[in-house]
Amino acid sequence: MSNMGQSFQAGKAQAQGECQAERAAQCVRDGAGATACAVTDTAGAAADSAQLQEHRAAGTVQQVAQTAAGAAAAVKDTVAGAAAAVKDTVAGAAAGANDAVTGGH
Repeated sequence: MSNMGQSFQAGKAQAQGECQAERAAQCVRDGAGATACAVTDTAGAAADSAQLQEHRAAGTVQQVAQTAAGAAAAVKDTVAGAAAAVKDTVAGAAAGANDAVTGGH
């Protein structure tokens, strides 16, 4: 083989080697990019899930607070009604006692 032919073959081999190296590097970059995207997607999904759970928990706390407020209002109304009934009973008993003492006059 002539010197020129050897140089051509050497250049061709070098170009093919560089091309293969570039393809391999691109595959690694693509793989790393895909891995990074997958990690980012997973992290995003986890963050979304955590935020959803936080909103659900906040909604549950709000519902419990509203239920407790309603129960407290019902207890207040019940106590107020019982107090009024006791007041009426005491007033009636006092009037009856007064009538008994004064003879209804």
